[in-house]
Amino acid sequence: MRPNVDSTQLIPRPVWENPRVHLLDDIWLMTIVAILVATGVPWFASGFEVNVGMASWGLLALGAVHVAFTILASPSRAHGRWRDRALTLLDIVGVVLIGFIWQHVGALQNPMFLMVFALPVVGAIFLSRWHPYLIALVSVIAVAVVALSQAPELRWYASGLFGTDAWLVWLFGNQSAVAQPSFSGFYAPSNYLIVLLEVFAILLFACAVAAEYVGTIFERLNAHIIMARTEAERGQEMWAGLIERLPLPALLIDPDTLRVVASSEHAGIYLRAGELPLEGRPLFEALKFSYPDIVQELIVGSDGGAPATVIRVGDQLRVTQIRVLHVAHKGRRLALLTIEDATEVFCLKAALDTSEYAAFVIDARGLVLAFNKPAGGLFGGAEVGADAAQLLVQPNAPPRWWEPGLTGRRKMHIEIGPRIYQVTSSAISLAGEEERIFTVAFLPVARAGTADPFATSSTVVTTTLSQLR
Repeated sequence: MRPNVDSTQLIPRPVWENPRVHLLDDIWLMTIVAILVATGVPWFASGFEVNVGMASWGLLALGAVHVAFTILASPSRAHGRWRDRALTLLDIVGVVLIGFIWQHVGALQNPMFLMVFALPVVGAIFLSRWHPYLIALVSVIAVAVVALSQAPELRWYASGLFGTDAWLVWLFGNQSAVAQPSFSGFYAPSNYLIVLLEVFAILLFACAVAAEYVGTIFERLNAHIIMARTEAERGQEMWAGLIERLPLPALLIDPDTLRVVASSEHAGIYLRAGELPLEGRPLFEALKFSYPDIVQELIVGSDGGAPATVIRVGDQLRVTQIRVLHVAHKGRRLALLTIEDATEVFCLKAALDTSEYAAFVIDARGLVLAFNKPAGGLFGGAEVGADAAQLLVQPNAPPRWWEPGLTGRRKMHIEIGPRIYQVTSSAISLAGEEERIFTVAFLPVARAGTADPFATSSTVVTTTLSQLR
């Protein structure tokens, strides 16, 4: 394809395009929506107490994380190891912020909120296969820290499990009072809290395993997509080269701007473009159509053709056959316009239609291939594909009387209605084929029963037809 600055530009796909990062960004957007619903519905529907101020700050920080994911997912950003580390850090910060929000929307008093942590674990598979386990571990640690800060009995259990409470005092101080419950009258024993944390950890790592399996399937599908895209690009390059080398004038048109995107080598020669390239020029400035509206409808609409379309090339008029086929090229819908010159065929047909004699072209099987207007007027049932033996039937004559035999050409006189016609039958050989086609021409020479040179035509007709038998 020959580029041009003024032509419609087909922007290539960016070198780096990671669809997994976009999916991770979408997962975090879904997480923010889930937190809003999980917090807002109980708050409005019941006596659930929420620290709106701190929870709002946590949601605002999650929104910043989402914006950061969107920026890093931009294809214009250069890909490198720093990007992977930044995505991992953002994922961890997002999990910590979810734990911060959970602390201020009930914490252990709101155990159903813990299901939100499953979304970042599943979304982490779009970074690597080991990221779901890392995010699950960070989630368990964040939930455990919040639970220990909210339940003194859990701290007592943890100090007995590890044999010392120095690290708990360093983290939380000497807290002994139980946090004010978000639901009045709610109390959960320490065994319940321990089981809750154990089940949460098990389910979260189960989500990590499931995410790894989903990630494996995603990688396989992504590999198939890349292969299919590569093959499609190869196919597009192949047919783009074919368009340029088509042995007939062809133009690739942008339906939106009606500008020429590319053209074949024969198009410039046929349209006499000269040194001025066709690419980038408006179609109806490069080509002068007699009826441009019809061509525009084909380009903007669906596939189709426009027979006998007149184009002005220089000071000449050309009768052409226009065909439009819509194709996809690099994600763009373009129209392939081909021009087939039919000037010679049109002129020959016009000459035959205005001649004084009726003419038929018949194949070896006796079927009509073509005929002119006088032939259609002389034989009312004339049509392409009709049986010539039934259409040109003559009394006392064999069914295929028009075949000239070995001579290849024969003349005779026959009577059709009130006139006598001189019939000239010629055989035309086809290259490489044994079968021949036949041209039969009917020229009126006299009226039947009149005194003219063919007054004895009945004798001539009888003699000629007897020779055919």
